[in-house]
Amino acid sequence: MSQTEVEYIGEISKEKFDILKELFKSKGKFKKQKQRLSFMYFREFIPKGLSEIKNETVDLRFRVTNKQPEIILKYGLFDASHARKEISIEFELEESEKYIDFLSCLGWKIGVIYAAETLVYEYNEIEFSLVEIKDYGYNFEAEILADEDKVKEAKNKIEKQLNKLELKPFDEKGLNIQCNTINNKKDLQFDFSKQSFSEIKGRFKEFFIFG
Repeated sequence: MSQTEVEYIGEISKEKFDILKELFKSKGKFKKQKQRLSFMYFREFIPKGLSEIKNETVDLRFRVTNKQPEIILKYGLFDASHARKEISIEFELEESEKYIDFLSCLGWKIGVIYAAETLVYEYNEIEFSLVEIKDYGYNFEAEILADEDKVKEAKNKIEKQLNKLELKPFDEKGLNIQCNTINNKKDLQFDFSKQSFSEIKGRFKEFFIFG
C-alpha cells in the first residue's frame, strides 16, 4: 500500500549533527542505523543541473540498506519540502543483479551512486534522520508518511518542529547545489549499457557481502 512521503531536507554542520544526535538520543527514540548504497536513476542523461529535469515526476532508485536491497519508486515533483507517493519492492540480496537487469530492459540504465550512513530517530511523532554522506557532508531529514488527506497536517507538524530546533530546510537553490555537486562527480556515475553490475558490486562489496 502506498502512502505520501512528507519530507523536509536540509544541510547541517558536523557540530549541529552532534547536537541533534545527543538530543534525539536523550529525548527521542532511536529506531535504527542504516548503511545505505543508493543508485539514483535518470531516464536519458545525467543532468548537470536539476533544472534540466524540473518536471520529472519519477524518482527511481535501487538501494541496499543494511544488506537489504529494494527498488524504490517515488512519484511527484521533487523539492526540499515535498509530498510524493512512495512504493517499495524488496527482494533477496542474491537477486540484486536480476532486478538491475530488469530495470535495464525497461530503459533505466544510467545514474549516480552514493553511500551514506544514517541514524534514524523518532522525535515528537516525526522521523528524523541524521545523514552522513560519504566524502561530502551532513544532512537532516524530517519525515512523516501520511494518507493523502493528512498531508497538510503533516507539513504543519514538521515545520513547527524544525523552527523549534532551528533547522532550515533547503530552498530550491540550496538543494540544487548539493544534488548537482554529487551528480556531477564522474567517479560516482554509472551506465549499465557500458559496465556490469558485478563491476560496481566489487567497488562497494561491503554493502553486498555478509560477515
